[in-house]
Amino acid sequence: MGTIFFELALTLYFAGFLLSLAGIIRKKQDLDKAVLVCSLLGFILHSIYLALRYLKSGQAPVFSMHEANSFFAWSILFASFFIYRAYKAKILNFIVILSFSFMFVSAFFPRNIPSIKPELKSLWIDIHATMAVFGIALFSLAFIFSILYLIQERAIKSKKFGGIESIIPSLEILDKINYLLIFWGFPIFTIAIIVGLVKYLTLWGFLFDPKEIWSYLTWTVYLSIFYLRVKGDWRKKKAAYLTIFAFLLVLFGFFGINLLTESFHKPL
Repeated sequence: MGTIFFELALTLYFAGFLLSLAGIIRKKQDLDKAVLVCSLLGFILHSIYLALRYLKSGQAPVFSMHEANSFFAWSILFASFFIYRAYKAKILNFIVILSFSFMFVSAFFPRNIPSIKPELKSLWIDIHATMAVFGIALFSLAFIFSILYLIQERAIKSKKFGGIESIIPSLEILDKINYLLIFWGFPIFTIAIIVGLVKYLTLWGFLFDPKEIWSYLTWTVYLSIFYLRVKGDWRKKKAAYLTIFAFLLVLFGFFGINLLTESFHKPL
């Protein structure tokens, strides 16, 4: 449904990806406007594609590997535009690369509308699934900003400049954005887990599902990050390392658990 919009969005993201790589390699920001235009146009077409799938299926466009990766890429860009506008931070180069990567992966999975069990077709399941993916998208951005923070921190500590750090925002900005992403991402992910847990308990009772167990494990790690960041007990560098570790757990849950285990959460 609306495949042409997906293909056009992917093409524009690819253009933004190439321009972003060029800007990072050249260590210049003269291509930033072109990256913004490509990613914004691609985002608009991508939004149309997702809306058409929703209208066609009557369910959130997140229930297949194609949809999950596609919506994940969309969510990353959606949040990034707000960050870009609020902080005037030159970060789109790095974000477009991440977003295109997931969009590219989604292109290799079947694009048919997935069939889900009738009992799972409900507004609450849609809320659970979309909030979970969006929360993880915010975590992925926190992961990127943590890596950028460590790169910038190492450059300042070693007093070696002139590399990629020249196009990376300051440590203060990076840490503020990272904090904001965890501050919003954790509650969104928590609500998704609670809604899903209540719904699944109502339908089937307790199930020892691999995806569910891994999600709880991931949640506890982000709970630690959220608590330590809000309380202010942790040094920013340690928070960056833990954020990176937590996102590796997310990636395994997103791909490893889905592809390697039999889970009723497994996208079609």
